[in-house]
Amino acid sequence: MVKKNLLLVMFLLVTICFASAFQFSPLEQTFEPSGEKATQTYTIVNDSDDQIAISLSVLSRDQDSEGNEVRADASKEFLISPSKVIVNPQSTYVVRVQYRGPSTVTVEKSYRLMAEQIPYSQGKSQTTQSMFNFLYVYATSLYVTPSETKVQIDISSVKARIDAEGNQVMDVTIRNRGNIHQILLDAELTIKGSDGSITLTESEQLPGIDSINVLARKTITKTIPWPEGLKFVEGGSYSGTLKYSE
Repeated sequence: MVKKNLLLVMFLLVTICFASAFQFSPLEQTFEPSGEKATQTYTIVNDSDDQIAISLSVLSRDQDSEGNEVRADASKEFLISPSKVIVNPQSTYVVRVQYRGPSTVTVEKSYRLMAEQIPYSQGKSQTTQSMFNFLYVYATSLYVTPSETKVQIDISSVKARIDAEGNQVMDVTIRNRGNIHQILLDAELTIKGSDGSITLTESEQLPGIDSINVLARKTITKTIPWPEGLKFVEGGSYSGTLKYSE
């Protein structure tokens, strides 16, 4: 399944010396738990005039009850060849990544493949040095997917409450019953109450919901402002349905 905008790229500022940016691809890759597609390749492009050093690692990817990403070391499940590399100026380097975890996967396993630029100054001329050092980190999406997939997202509950600041808010609990992740692109949320219903279609109305990636078999709760046009009853009975672009 084709997904959009799956890159999480972080820029780290270190005050040491000048470093050159690099390109890393693909930004998302799907592995199979065994066979030929258990091994994939990634490409590092150094289009600068200096050598750069890159360190690669894999982290498992989970979600807490609020949808925040939780990571942990997953080095035992992957073989990266090589895991550290010096890339020459104006050149390309191909890295092989092999999944070596359990061969039976019934629920998609989610990871981050990290490509981190590390300080390296060998051969760098004095004239190119600076008091600032911008080091780049790519955190790409990596999935190990089962042979049979199921897509099922629903709204398990909608609750009305007053938050700590005295605002009327809505707690929306989203449940991914399927066995693969789902990105809620162009989300539309319809809420029904005892006195009518309302459909929310704008991203501003659905902060934290529109375009969120809900991992397989995860349940998350997002809080959004109470929508105008729907009667607020704290503790009242509400239900919701969700549509999105796959």
